[in-house]
Amino acid sequence: MAEGKRGLLQSIFKSIPVIGGKKAEPEGFPAKGPLPTYGPRVPKYETTMGWFPHRIKYKGIFELEGLYKTMARWFKEGRYELHERLYKSKPPELEMRWEGERKRTSYAKEIVRVHVHMWGDYDVEVIANGKKKKMANVRMIITVTGDIEAPYPDIFGMPRWSTTNIERRLNTVFRNWVMRREMEGLYWDRLYYELYDLYGTIKEYLKFGAR
Repeated sequence: MAEGKRGLLQSIFKSIPVIGGKKAEPEGFPAKGPLPTYGPRVPKYETTMGWFPHRIKYKGIFELEGLYKTMARWFKEGRYELHERLYKSKPPELEMRWEGERKRTSYAKEIVRVHVHMWGDYDVEVIANGKKKKMANVRMIITVTGDIEAPYPDIFGMPRWSTTNIERRLNTVFRNWVMRREMEGLYWDRLYYELYDLYGTIKEYLKFGAR
């Protein structure tokens, strides 16, 4: 009987916390080091759709200035605002990136990107039609891509409709459900054929050397 009372008293004393004693660590917390912090999960936010790249490979002689004018004319006729994002000339390497932007509405903007990367000699004298011309004898890769950005940033480069998590969720629903048919059937379909037109225009200029 005494042993039973002693066992009962011991269990009661063990359940009472001792002042100044060592506290038990909560589950999931390390014994030493900084405590882990946990933040709210932010949903993935995308404003672009993306178009798989088309590449043109070329090896031969052509007029570099003529290629510039051909591409610049295409952007001008399409009413694109043209920007030269990169121009790097380290002979025998030459690289440049062009980007054309066209605002269809206050919500959607079409983007066309052209990346030209070549290696070779850019000062070759060739006699064409009885006249001497300076042409380029290179190996070249031209990459054509396109995109639709919705919504696009304001004139100061600040993103719109993405300040809070609620705005991002509402914009995702608006673009993927309300505007989906218009984005895919009207904007994206038109841009798709325009990109193929630029692709064909460049190949036509380079003619038989392109593949």
